[in-house]
Amino acid sequence: MKKTVIFLLSAVFFLTIFSCGSDKPAETLDDLKEKYKDTEFKDCDEFIVAAEEMLDVYLKTIDKAAEGDEDAKKDVEEFEDFLDGWEEDAEKFEEECPEKFEEFEKKFEEKMDEYFDKLMKIYGMDEEMDDEWSEEGMEDEMTDEEFEELLNEMTEEDWAELEAELEEELTTE
Repeated sequence: MKKTVIFLLSAVFFLTIFSCGSDKPAETLDDLKEKYKDTEFKDCDEFIVAAEEMLDVYLKTIDKAAEGDEDAKKDVEEFEDFLDGWEEDAEKFEEECPEKFEEFEKKFEEKMDEYFDKLMKIYGMDEEMDDEWSEEGMEDEMTDEEFEELLNEMTEEDWAELEAELEEELTTE
Protein backbone atom coordinates (compact mmCIF):
# COMPACT_ATOMS: atom_id res chain seq x y z
CA MET A 1 0.00 0.00 0.00
CA LYS A 2 2.81 2.39 0.92
CA LYS A 3 4.59 1.74 -2.40
CA THR A 4 1.37 2.37 -4.34
CA VAL A 5 0.86 5.76 -2.64
CA ILE A 6 4.48 6.75 -3.29
CA PHE A 7 4.16 5.65 -6.93
CA LEU A 8 0.92 7.66 -7.40
CA LEU A 9 2.42 10.75 -5.77
CA SER A 10 5.52 10.42 -7.95
CA ALA A 11 3.38 10.03 -11.07
CA VAL A 12 1.33 13.12 -10.18
CA PHE A 13 4.53 15.06 -9.48
CA PHE A 14 6.11 14.13 -12.83
CA LEU A 15 2.94 14.80 -14.77
CA THR A 16 2.68 18.21 -13.14
CA ILE A 17 6.27 19.08 -14.03
CA PHE A 18 5.97 17.98 -17.65
CA SER A 19 2.54 19.49 -18.27
CA CYS A 20 3.68 22.87 -16.92
CA GLY A 21 6.69 22.77 -19.18
CA SER A 22 4.53 22.49 -22.30
CA ASP A 23 2.87 25.83 -21.48
CA LYS A 24 6.23 27.53 -21.34
CA PRO A 25 6.35 30.45 -23.79
CA ALA A 26 8.36 29.91 -26.94
CA GLU A 27 11.68 31.74 -27.17
CA THR A 28 12.69 31.01 -30.78
CA LEU A 29 11.16 30.23 -34.14
CA ASP A 30 12.07 26.57 -33.64
CA ASP A 31 10.23 26.60 -30.31
CA LEU A 32 7.15 28.03 -32.04
CA LYS A 33 7.32 25.43 -34.79
CA GLU A 34 7.56 22.64 -32.25
CA LYS A 35 4.87 24.02 -29.96
CA TYR A 36 2.30 24.62 -32.70
CA LYS A 37 3.18 21.97 -35.29
CA ASP A 38 0.00 19.91 -34.86
CA THR A 39 -2.17 22.47 -33.11
CA GLU A 40 -5.75 23.00 -34.18
CA PHE A 41 -7.05 26.13 -32.51
CA LYS A 42 -10.42 25.69 -30.81
CA ASP A 43 -11.48 29.32 -30.79
CA CYS A 44 -10.50 32.87 -31.51
CA ASP A 45 -9.09 33.54 -28.04
CA GLU A 46 -6.75 30.57 -28.23
CA PHE A 47 -5.56 31.65 -31.69
CA ILE A 48 -4.92 35.24 -30.61
CA VAL A 49 -2.92 34.10 -27.57
CA ALA A 50 -0.75 32.04 -29.92
CA ALA A 51 -0.47 34.94 -32.38
CA GLU A 52 0.64 37.27 -29.57
CA GLU A 53 3.25 34.72 -28.53
CA MET A 54 4.40 34.51 -32.14
CA LEU A 55 4.66 38.30 -32.29
CA ASP A 56 6.73 38.40 -29.10
CA VAL A 57 9.14 35.79 -30.48
CA TYR A 58 9.30 37.62 -33.81
CA LEU A 59 10.18 40.92 -32.12
CA LYS A 60 12.85 39.26 -29.95
CA THR A 61 14.27 37.67 -33.08
CA ILE A 62 14.37 41.05 -34.83
CA ASP A 63 16.24 42.50 -31.84
CA LYS A 64 18.82 39.72 -32.01
CA ALA A 65 19.18 40.04 -35.77
CA ALA A 66 19.65 43.80 -35.53
CA GLU A 67 22.48 43.16 -33.09
CA GLY A 68 24.19 41.01 -35.73
CA ASP A 69 23.08 37.48 -34.81
CA GLU A 70 23.20 35.62 -38.16
CA ASP A 71 20.95 32.77 -37.00
CA ALA A 72 18.34 35.31 -35.94
CA LYS A 73 18.56 36.99 -39.37
CA LYS A 74 17.76 33.65 -40.99
CA ASP A 75 14.86 33.15 -38.59
CA VAL A 76 13.45 36.59 -39.42
CA GLU A 77 13.38 35.58 -43.07
CA GLU A 78 11.83 32.18 -42.25
CA PHE A 79 9.01 33.72 -40.21
CA GLU A 80 7.08 34.51 -43.39
CA ASP A 81 6.97 30.84 -44.37
CA PHE A 82 6.00 29.89 -40.83
CA LEU A 83 3.13 32.39 -40.82
CA ASP A 84 1.76 31.07 -44.11
CA GLY A 85 0.69 27.99 -42.19
CA TRP A 86 -1.47 30.18 -39.93
CA GLU A 87 -3.21 32.02 -42.77
CA GLU A 88 -6.26 29.76 -43.02
CA ASP A 89 -6.91 29.81 -39.27
CA ALA A 90 -6.45 33.57 -39.17
CA GLU A 91 -9.06 34.10 -41.88
CA LYS A 92 -11.52 31.76 -40.18
CA PHE A 93 -11.19 33.35 -36.75
CA GLU A 94 -11.15 36.88 -38.15
CA GLU A 95 -14.66 36.23 -39.49
CA GLU A 96 -15.77 34.78 -36.15
CA CYS A 97 -14.48 37.61 -33.98
CA PRO A 98 -13.55 40.68 -36.05
CA GLU A 99 -13.39 43.03 -33.05
CA LYS A 100 -10.73 40.91 -31.33
CA PHE A 101 -8.72 40.67 -34.52
CA GLU A 102 -8.97 44.39 -35.04
CA GLU A 103 -7.57 44.95 -31.55
CA PHE A 104 -4.75 42.46 -32.19
CA GLU A 105 -3.93 44.03 -35.58
CA LYS A 106 -3.77 47.46 -33.94
CA LYS A 107 -1.24 46.15 -31.37
CA PHE A 108 0.67 44.39 -34.13
CA GLU A 109 0.91 47.53 -36.28
CA GLU A 110 2.02 49.68 -33.33
CA LYS A 111 4.78 47.25 -32.43
CA MET A 112 5.87 46.83 -36.04
CA ASP A 113 6.10 50.61 -36.43
CA GLU A 114 8.61 50.59 -33.58
CA TYR A 115 10.64 47.86 -35.31
CA PHE A 116 10.55 49.28 -38.85
CA ASP A 117 14.06 50.75 -38.70
CA LYS A 118 15.50 47.51 -37.33
CA LEU A 119 13.90 45.51 -40.13
CA MET A 120 15.29 47.90 -42.71
CA LYS A 121 18.74 47.45 -41.15
CA ILE A 122 18.42 43.65 -41.18
CA TYR A 123 17.52 43.63 -44.86
CA GLY A 124 20.26 46.15 -45.64
CA MET A 125 17.78 48.74 -46.76
CA ASP A 126 18.52 51.38 -44.15
CA GLU A 127 21.12 53.16 -46.31
CA GLU A 128 18.92 52.94 -49.41
CA MET A 129 16.02 54.45 -47.49
CA ASP A 130 18.21 57.26 -46.15
CA ASP A 131 19.19 58.14 -49.71
CA GLU A 132 15.64 57.87 -50.99
CA TRP A 133 14.23 60.09 -48.26
CA SER A 134 17.00 62.67 -48.36
CA GLU A 135 16.26 66.13 -49.72
CA GLU A 136 17.98 65.26 -52.99
CA GLY A 137 15.86 62.13 -53.34
CA MET A 138 12.72 64.11 -52.60
CA GLU A 139 13.51 66.54 -55.41
CA ASP A 140 13.08 63.64 -57.84
CA GLU A 141 9.60 62.92 -56.53
CA MET A 142 6.61 63.79 -58.69
CA THR A 143 4.32 66.58 -57.50
CA ASP A 144 0.59 66.03 -57.18
CA GLU A 145 -0.02 68.20 -60.23
CA GLU A 146 2.50 66.24 -62.30
CA PHE A 147 0.95 62.97 -61.19
CA GLU A 148 -2.56 64.16 -62.01
CA GLU A 149 -1.39 65.34 -65.43
CA LEU A 150 0.22 61.96 -66.09
CA LEU A 151 -3.01 60.16 -65.14
CA ASN A 152 -5.06 62.40 -67.42
CA GLU A 153 -2.73 61.69 -70.35
CA MET A 154 -3.04 57.92 -70.00
CA THR A 155 -5.12 56.23 -72.66
CA GLU A 156 -7.28 53.14 -72.24
CA GLU A 157 -4.48 51.19 -73.86
CA ASP A 158 -2.02 52.51 -71.25
CA TRP A 159 -4.40 51.52 -68.44
CA ALA A 160 -4.85 48.02 -69.85
CA GLU A 161 -1.08 47.62 -70.15
CA LEU A 162 -0.57 48.83 -66.57
CA GLU A 163 -3.25 46.47 -65.24
CA ALA A 164 -1.66 43.54 -67.08
CA GLU A 165 1.76 44.37 -65.59
CA LEU A 166 0.33 44.62 -62.08
CA GLU A 167 -1.58 41.37 -62.46
CA GLU A 168 1.56 39.63 -63.69
CA GLU A 169 3.54 40.94 -60.70
CA LEU A 170 0.88 39.75 -58.28
CA THR A 171 0.73 36.27 -59.77
CA THR A 172 4.52 35.82 -59.76
CA GLU A 173 4.79 36.74 -56.08
